[in-house]
Amino acid sequence: MASKRFFVLLAFGFTYIFVHRYNSLSKKTSNALYNLQEQSLAQDRLADNRMTIILQPKANGNNNVLAVGSDDLLDNALANDEVSYVKNFSIPSETVDPDSAFFANIYKDAYGLPIRGPGLYTYEKPDYNWTQYFPTVMSSLTSLRKIQQIDPITDPMSFTSKRSTVEIDVKESYRVGDVLVAHIQAKNILGEDKVLGGDYFRARLIQKDLFGKIIDGIACKIEDHMNGKYTLRVPLLFEGRMTLEVKLVLPLEGIAFYFDYTSMRNHKGNYFNATLQTNETVECNMDLNNFEKYDNKPTCDYGNPRTGDTWFCAVPPSGKCHPITWMIAEKMFRVSPFDYRGRVRRLFGNIVKIRGSGIQIEILAETDEAQIEEKKSTITSSAPFTYLQQEQWIPTQHSMHCHDLRSCSECFSNKRIYFIGDSTIRQFFYLSVTKFRLEMHGPDHSRIWQQPKVAWSTDSSRNIRIYYRAHGPPLRNPGPPNTRPYLSDFLGVVPGGPEVYIVFNVGLHFLEYETSVYLRRLVLIKDAILQHQQAFPGTKFILRGMNVVEWPQEWLIFRQEVILREVFKNIPNLFYFDLWDFTTVLPLNDYHPSRPVLENQVLLFHNLLCDM
Repeated sequence: MASKRFFVLLAFGFTYIFVHRYNSLSKKTSNALYNLQEQSLAQDRLADNRMTIILQPKANGNNNVLAVGSDDLLDNALANDEVSYVKNFSIPSETVDPDSAFFANIYKDAYGLPIRGPGLYTYEKPDYNWTQYFPTVMSSLTSLRKIQQIDPITDPMSFTSKRSTVEIDVKESYRVGDVLVAHIQAKNILGEDKVLGGDYFRARLIQKDLFGKIIDGIACKIEDHMNGKYTLRVPLLFEGRMTLEVKLVLPLEGIAFYFDYTSMRNHKGNYFNATLQTNETVECNMDLNNFEKYDNKPTCDYGNPRTGDTWFCAVPPSGKCHPITWMIAEKMFRVSPFDYRGRVRRLFGNIVKIRGSGIQIEILAETDEAQIEEKKSTITSSAPFTYLQQEQWIPTQHSMHCHDLRSCSECFSNKRIYFIGDSTIRQFFYLSVTKFRLEMHGPDHSRIWQQPKVAWSTDSSRNIRIYYRAHGPPLRNPGPPNTRPYLSDFLGVVPGGPEVYIVFNVGLHFLEYETSVYLRRLVLIKDAILQHQQAFPGTKFILRGMNVVEWPQEWLIFRQEVILREVFKNIPNLFYFDLWDFTTVLPLNDYHPSRPVLENQVLLFHNLLCDM
């Protein structure tokens, strides 16, 4: 509780420093732990543009930031032997300039600095239970292990297979506004009914043109009854001859494989190389001390003292922990499930259509006026976030204000919009810049893809300003640490308001880490959003969801999608921009959507922003 309290204290303190020049916030901070006198952070810190952070109290060994204050306060704390480490660094001038790509990234020169010298540091697994969001899967997994009493993946004949069946509820006619209901029975390779749930099916209702191109499509919802039976439902939103397609993506036994694999202590994602200020090269990661070569060996601590996020590097030959100047993910560990793509295919097969998939129905117009009114509420409650009709994407939870990207620019007038996340959110930023014909500024480097950018309209009548920056480690892209700002750090200092929109995503770079690591990062971001909203109630947040990628590891992405929705639900002024329904109709074959798909997604996003 103490560390959380001081994290909140720090966030508001830095917010005060940052926005003092805009006269929008006035906060004071104190350090009750050390019984230091409360005083303002205003003038003495702004005078010389410096910050001082006290870390690691000797009493409890906590690594969180505990105080920000004047030099006298810090000197007293050191003199009383209450802390063992003090870090001073300057607030870069460009981070308080709205014309700078580094605007609001006040910690950019602090990233990559060691917060503790060589030592035997222990990585503690985050105590966050992600399985709470998967009750049906966890119940089925528990039953599976009890039934088999052995490793579930040792009996391939019992795996759910393409011999599973789907049958629709036959009606005399299907009309617009009806809900199509179908039933899936999971079966093993021998054709025997499965008695447990937990399998991962995906379904869509589609229509193709003469050339095989999908021109209409609606994502289906599937309910797991935990007994080998599933119910599929999809609203019929327009006329036409449609085909129901159901695929088995991964059986329960495959989910057990991924569950075990991504829960192991040594499942820690990529292999990172860091170049130090001394030109020495060392290995880094969130956790190093579980590998044999670093067992009981000292490491350097480069973690984030404000959030507690860990980042350790090996001690270089010089024996000292020097600042990091460059970092890149070189390769993946052998324990990565991505290296087991072939094994997943061999064990569980490819993504396959099940028996009965491909059945067609004819949807007729509803002519009964009373029925039309009665069905409206059914359509509203069961409709997906968006659906495809005659090659046009139609949202169900917001309006379409513009039908081409250039005409959407009016909605962006007099707004400040931040895009924060991985390369897929960067695609949103760059396409917006191109279509709105904005002037882009920021550092450029052919190898540093995640360099921060700012772009604005050159005509004063539109007054558009948008920013891009990446999220923090474990971002795999090459570059210096200042190109990997932590989202929660940013939210603690950026000025908000009714015309400020923060669009963010986080997920793919965490796929190879133990899931509690991902959940912990999301909880920190959520806390930072709530704190930001207290200071700036009008700020609007848009969380961009995950895409369906039709690969063997699709379930890992689905797991992140579910966790994202659960962590950020019911937050005021935060809208979840759902792409799962979109990509259920048109699954991707790469993390980065093709240009036509991207343009449709960004058009939906722009219309959502227009509607907010």
